[in-house]
Amino acid sequence: MNPIDAYVRELAGELRAPAWRRRRILIEVRAHLLEAAEAERAQTRDEPTAVARALERFGRAEQTAREFNRARRRRRALVRRTLVPWVAAAAVTSMASASVWAFEPGGGVRHSPRPTRAPALKAPPASPAHPTPPRPRAAHRHARGRRTR
Repeated sequence: MNPIDAYVRELAGELRAPAWRRRRILIEVRAHLLEAAEAERAQTRDEPTAVARALERFGRAEQTAREFNRARRRRRALVRRTLVPWVAAAAVTSMASASVWAFEPGGGVRHSPRPTRAPALKAPPASPAHPTPPRPRAAHRHARGRRTR
């Protein structure tokens, strides 16, 4: 097995990340190691020596995995530190607005006003060919004897 592939396999065993992220990290690390080995090969004509130097400069697999894992923990902690205050602020705001509504007159419960009946509309009488002046309305008596218009 190629020393670079052995390094990548060892790194894969040490990484603590979701599968998609681990795969991405391993592809990047392998590409960097191959580039470093190619650069060393330009200085040293010996292939095994160039690969060994590239791996030595990159560091041990455990140490590299530890750095990637630490970066993941830091990112998760940063999200936690920013997300928790936002959620708490939203909860406090909603509780404050709910308590303001609850202490309004009427207990914060608003009912729509009782619907009123609109007076029934009568169809206007058919207009005669010759309009006549309107007749005064006759006064009538109420049930209790008061006059109303």
